[in-house]
Amino acid sequence: MNRLNQVIEMVRAGLYVYPIVPNGKQPIRNYSYLKATQDIAEIESWFEHEPNINIGLNLAKSNLIVVDIDNHNNDLQAPLQSLNNLGYKLPSNYVELTQSGGLHYYFRSNKPVKPTRKTKFIDGVDLLSDFVVSSPSNNYRVLNGATLDDIPQAPRWIIKALDNRAMPTDKMEDNHYSYKKFYTGYLLDEIVKGVDSGNRNNWIASIFGKLLRAGTEPKNAYNLIHLINNNYVSPPLETRELDTVVKSILKRFINE
Repeated sequence: MNRLNQVIEMVRAGLYVYPIVPNGKQPIRNYSYLKATQDIAEIESWFEHEPNINIGLNLAKSNLIVVDIDNHNNDLQAPLQSLNNLGYKLPSNYVELTQSGGLHYYFRSNKPVKPTRKTKFIDGVDLLSDFVVSSPSNNYRVLNGATLDDIPQAPRWIIKALDNRAMPTDKMEDNHYSYKKFYTGYLLDEIVKGVDSGNRNNWIASIFGKLLRAGTEPKNAYNLIHLINNNYVSPPLETRELDTVVKSILKRFINE
């Protein structure tokens, strides 16, 4: 299937598209994501004028959200692991490899999406609901033969993050008890389990972030993380190293 037919198929699936300069990210002159369309005749005219254009998506009009995983340090696993440490899952089978070597995880929303983006949600992770460059653009491709039908509903934490609301983590493990277990209970269980020397920094970052997202005052969260470090981290982080991790997470939290 040629690129024009791929774009027409996207439109027929309910997506809104706009033209981008070949091999780039900027809209063609006189266009923007706000002018994204489903007009097939207009789309055909784009390709007649420039067959090598890239394609952009108006995510909000298409009821889509993209989690953008950066590849700035040639390490895709680091931001994915950081999300996992904070309890944020990416259950999508529709993933695109980007021109820079990053990943775009696509999700649907069953409610209208406001056009916005939350850059640096955590280091190496952006949340997008305004616009994105998409396959079949040059150097963008869908992985593992996925189709648009494979795009799942967005997890609640993504919707809440874009709305700038507090975000409780996903369950840390299944609850095998008869009583109802709440977020705080899962968090306390994770703290008491502790961590050894193999993953101390990421674990401390995860716990401190969860304390903040649970509504703990930053000063109290700081005091608690020192107690946790001294009692449940083996061996404990040095104070200077602990403070570096805490300041990094606090800065992200404040900037959300």
